[in-house]
Amino acid sequence: MRRLFSALTALLGAALALSPFVLFPVCTAAAAGGGHMKCWYSGLFITAMGVVVIAAALCAWRGRLVAPAFAVAAAAALLCWLVPNGVVPISGDGWRAGLCGDASHACNAVTMPAVGKLVAGTVIVGVLGLIAGFLRRDGR
Repeated sequence: MRRLFSALTALLGAALALSPFVLFPVCTAAAAGGGHMKCWYSGLFITAMGVVVIAAALCAWRGRLVAPAFAVAAAAALLCWLVPNGVVPISGDGWRAGLCGDASHACNAVTMPAVGKLVAGTVIVGVLGLIAGFLRRDGR
């Protein structure tokens, strides 16, 4: 059962990592200052968290810290929704993660609805894997 949840988590993590630039691209227009828009940085964050989800799934696949690995995967996936929507603000010197203000832009109309579904799937599988990891540890 652990391997099934690990494989599903890895597939969802790969889809999450590919979603902002390959599967459901974010806005490609430049910002007013000539740099990237907020959604570009959100896309980078989502890609990085997708890689974290894959790494956690591989740890669970190998049987290493199964329950914590699924918890990390679910938390990383959840951050993919919280950061772009501004619930957890992340910014640096001259950049900030977020979404465009226009609802018709690709990040709002295409990318985030798809990312939301991938996040929901990853969190559900992660929670089920976490429960399975705890049950397996008890010998059931």
